[in-house]
Amino acid sequence: MNQVGEIKSAREIAQEKASKLGELSPEERKGQRQDRCRIIGKSLAEKYLSQYDIRLLEAELNKHSAQDKDLMKQAAIHRLIERINLRYGSTLDKISQGILTLANTAMATETIGKIKELFQEYEEAENRARQEIENAGMEILHQLRVSGTAISQINIRAKEEWEQRLNQLTDPFEERLNYLKQELSNSVCA
Repeated sequence: MNQVGEIKSAREIAQEKASKLGELSPEERKGQRQDRCRIIGKSLAEKYLSQYDIRLLEAELNKHSAQDKDLMKQAAIHRLIERINLRYGSTLDKISQGILTLANTAMATETIGKIKELFQEYEEAENRARQEIENAGMEILHQLRVSGTAISQINIRAKEEWEQRLNQLTDPFEERLNYLKQELSNSVCA
């Protein structure tokens, strides 16, 4: 019986402390709303990235007030921009489509065009580097008098040299991509 009284007392103490805290200030409520919208926006972006369904993205956003929707759009756009990666060029078109759907601005369209050009430059440079390494490998095999059906194609990805070359090749492109991603981010928040 004594324990029940102690539990009740602890509960009463907690209620007293909570009542002393009072309600949240308008700034605190606004901050909580913004945090909630950011979380929802990021999760919408992740859902889009797993399904690439623009209609689903738009339908989810339309369930919210205009003010909340804007905050969610910004969070979703930022998450989509973060996911742009040179090594995954095949996803760029879908990510771009999501960004442009959420932030239909001329500046965003222009910046995404620059990003697509950069991806194309990167792909061409990677193909040239791959061809150079394959040719060097074939030359070595030819010098060893290994040819014909004994070899079909060299697996350059298994070579450490390829990984080092790819990293060296990627660095300047990554710098340019990061600049363009920042430009894109700034253009949708302006």
